[in-house]
Amino acid sequence: MKIVIHPDFMQTADFIKQLPQHFAQEGELLYEGRNEVRRYRVKNEWLVVKKYKQPNIIQRIVYTFFKKSKTERAYLFAGMLRKRGFDTPHEVAYIEKKRGGLFLDGYFISTQCDFPPLSKVLWQRRFDKHAANELAAFMVQLHEKGVLHGDLNLTNILYCTDNDGHYHFTLIDTNRSKFKCALTRKECLENLKRLTHSKALLRYVVMQYANLRGWPPRECALEVFQFLLQFEQKRRRKRRLQALIGIKK
Repeated sequence: MKIVIHPDFMQTADFIKQLPQHFAQEGELLYEGRNEVRRYRVKNEWLVVKKYKQPNIIQRIVYTFFKKSKTERAYLFAGMLRKRGFDTPHEVAYIEKKRGGLFLDGYFISTQCDFPPLSKVLWQRRFDKHAANELAAFMVQLHEKGVLHGDLNLTNILYCTDNDGHYHFTLIDTNRSKFKCALTRKECLENLKRLTHSKALLRYVVMQYANLRGWPPRECALEVFQFLLQFEQKRRRKRRLQALIGIKK
């Protein structure tokens, strides 16, 4: 078993080392789905632990020999985001378990952020344009610094506001992100395609984003919706194939 603990959180070492044995029996369950998320009170601080879904055999081989696991990436990417000036819960540790020499499953431990998701503000029929404008500006900053969030949607952007009403954002679930020296216009616009299920909100944010970049707003909005359509078509084909395989089994 591989355990990496951030130097600033060595006081949590005893808890971290025992975590795989007690994960399911202790802590407060925050989310249960493909992955499982729990929180624990450790040394007077709340820590959030994400246990990733056990990968299939091909993924286990990949994570062992060819690619960093989701747990390691989550840990490393938190520091990389902060170096670029973006807020994200501080990485505490990550754990990788192996079986038969291959990666089996993993845990990512971070500090807790108490801010609500941006969906609380923008998943409304009449969305807050001030919040949408600040989100567009934030996305410009993110892309200009070479960051592509790998699962960009409103639930993965937490927020708070200051006394002047300005929004401050915190990113979570960043393990699939990409970091580059510079991004093309295509990469930037494609990254926005799953930002929200609301077509009206997506169109508004993209056009505000394009204005800030000095790009043609209507043309950019059209490109984003084309990327979204392609993504949805690909997802439907994948689901049909999975259903077909399920029938054959």
